[in-house]
Amino acid sequence: MVTRLAGAVIGMAAGALLLAYVVVGWPILVVGGPLLVGVALTVGILVLTERPRALLAERRAATQGGTSPWQAAGPGHEQPGSGLMSGFFEMPASLPEQRPAPSDARPAGTR
Repeated sequence: MVTRLAGAVIGMAAGALLLAYVVVGWPILVVGGPLLVGVALTVGILVLTERPRALLAERRAATQGGTSPWQAAGPGHEQPGSGLMSGFFEMPASLPEQRPAPSDARPAGTR
């Protein structure tokens, strides 16, 4: 899957460079050539590191029984009212009394 996406990204970069060469001419190769090499190197490194990352994720899932400590501490496993933002969105039982505006007050924006 990642290899196909990597090929698509490199293909789109090469297509963009080819289109820019047709429209602008040879000076675009001064900038576009190194950018295409950079994209190819970045995507190549990503493809090479994808397999070890997937193996590590499988090994971690096997040793931890599929549940990481971060997942165990997630929102589905915490006590109600014990989180960091507990009480933040609760409305107070009674709102403070609102005083009416004085009768000689002018509307906002007038002098």
